[in-house]
Amino acid sequence: MNALVVFHSQFGNTEQVASAIAGVLEKAGAARTLSADGLTVNELVGVDLVVMGTPTHKMSLPEAVGPVLEGLPKRALRGVPIAAFDTSYEMSAFLARFTAAKRIDRKLRKLGGKRLVPPETFLVHRHHEGPLFDGEIERAKEWAESMLVRLDGRSR
Repeated sequence: MNALVVFHSQFGNTEQVASAIAGVLEKAGAARTLSADGLTVNELVGVDLVVMGTPTHKMSLPEAVGPVLEGLPKRALRGVPIAAFDTSYEMSAFLARFTAAKRIDRKLRKLGGKRLVPPETFLVHRHHEGPLFDGEIERAKEWAESMLVRLDGRSR
């Protein structure tokens, strides 16, 4: 497997989660992390799984990330399994519907990606600066393990 974990991180929390996820995905083959500002269509060539995460900013994606995804050609992820995550402070049930992960998931599927696991949020203390709540890195690793289980089930 050749996995790509794309992230945008302002305070380092999202990068920590991305690195933990990539570490687990390496059990099944190559896995690398890439800052979202370096994402081009060439980075997607030969990729078997794309995982992407950003912080939730103002109940949406950070401003810098939208243009990166919109700059990719239509169907750039045709048939590629995808997963989306974000880092955010704890929100009410109502506001939790408006996370970056859900927006990333929608955009990656619009590019032709196939959702492998539901979008996930990893919690940080007070507004985005963090640090991550205790146990969130372990939870990220478990989430990545669930991807490997799903991928293994697909290969049978």
